[in-house]
Amino acid sequence: MKASLAIRATQSMVLTPQLLQSIRLLQLSTLELEQEIEQALEDNVMLEADETYEAADESTITPGPAVAIETESVPEAATGCDAGVHSEVEADFDWSSSESWSGGEPADEDDEPWTSRTAAPTSGDARVGALEQLRMMVRTRRESAIVTAIVENIDDNGYLECPLGEIGSQLGDDFDATSTELEAALTMVQSVEPTGFGARNLVECLRLQLEILPGSTPGRELALYLVANGLELVAERRLDQVRRELHASEAEMKAAFNLVLALDPKPGASQGAPAEAAIPDVIVSGRPGAWRVELNTERLPRIRVNGSYERAIATSAHRALKDKLQEARWLVRGLEMRHETLLKTARAVFERQKGFLEHGEERMVPLTLREIADAIGMHESTVCRVTTAKFIQTPWGVYDFKSFFPSQITGSDIEASGTAVKAMIRRIVDSENRLNPLCDGAIGALLLRQGIRVARRTVAKYREAMKIAPATARRTAPVRRGQLVQVG
Repeated sequence: MKASLAIRATQSMVLTPQLLQSIRLLQLSTLELEQEIEQALEDNVMLEADETYEAADESTITPGPAVAIETESVPEAATGCDAGVHSEVEADFDWSSSESWSGGEPADEDDEPWTSRTAAPTSGDARVGALEQLRMMVRTRRESAIVTAIVENIDDNGYLECPLGEIGSQLGDDFDATSTELEAALTMVQSVEPTGFGARNLVECLRLQLEILPGSTPGRELALYLVANGLELVAERRLDQVRRELHASEAEMKAAFNLVLALDPKPGASQGAPAEAAIPDVIVSGRPGAWRVELNTERLPRIRVNGSYERAIATSAHRALKDKLQEARWLVRGLEMRHETLLKTARAVFERQKGFLEHGEERMVPLTLREIADAIGMHESTVCRVTTAKFIQTPWGVYDFKSFFPSQITGSDIEASGTAVKAMIRRIVDSENRLNPLCDGAIGALLLRQGIRVARRTVAKYREAMKIAPATARRTAPVRRGQLVQVG
């Protein structure tokens, strides 16, 4: 055999930089889009803020069959962009140029994307925070390798479920860590914040949190005994047995019980990323029969191509300026397409969720991405992107766009969604007799009377998702005659 050269003609589908940029703009949240536009205004002289922006007329949903909104019917002013670029955006442009945008991420003179110059967001992972603290505590490279291996085996809830011997084998023969070294390293890991991180089970997690409290803390010693010997009794609220065995007073038992309840059973999960403000991208208002669906014009990017520069370089042969002009046109057109798609999708969704607008979550019907994609003539992936990290302001509050695509409850006599069933369970619990609360089976029987067939375990799953306590914990003791009730 010998090497040879051959020429073959093949066909393949390639995403153009223009399409990549449009896809990227679709899935950006409002805050991310604002940052993108601010950076684009700084980098591209052909763009300018549109201070003459005026709000557009809203789209109105009237009674009748669901009809997808047409692109041409969307007021151009609703996007806050210059509509004059539509006829010019198809001009010849060499997207292989080193100065082109390359999918919407501009590069500086050193070919370094602008995102590399922004500060990295603070990680919400407790493992990352633990490693940062341990970096100041370890003294040798061997010690560092052992604690790093332990931290890497801790799950998202902050528990070390992997045995120390197995972690030692992961380090290899080069380290050959002894059990004493592994135990010492685990003790070091468990000393960092959050307290309880690195525990091997729930008892150890709670014990670590109690041991750091001052010895004078009321109920501390009794709480340590409850954690070590009576967690089942605490969960079932059967503390009289422990109180009699230890000859403890009712006040001491109550202090210990409240102390155990205040502990964090999942120290790793509580270190999530800080919550961000939910800025609505779409606003739904009006009244039954005439609902208005409109974009949040206060937060829409208001940019356009600089007309003076555009006319000045119309006859210029400067390649770099022409590339910048074409980048500006594509960005404006990409924003136009993003907002048109968002408005079309929102209108199609609320054509099917009119019951929610009029009656709340109990009337939210099942909906899939495919249904909306077929209604607006787009692919499911496009609908998925345009509904990601977007929020809708409705008469019932601000909702995540994804929440309007609930799953369907199978086996029911009527069409019901998981969101509607949750709302019904919440209403049933709120209106129950506190002296005799309903168990999950009784709640399922009440739902069956309305034609919704759900299993008891499904009711329990939805109840736990809404952080509603079981019936035994919701029961309120009756007030006896002559008994004083403390209010507050």
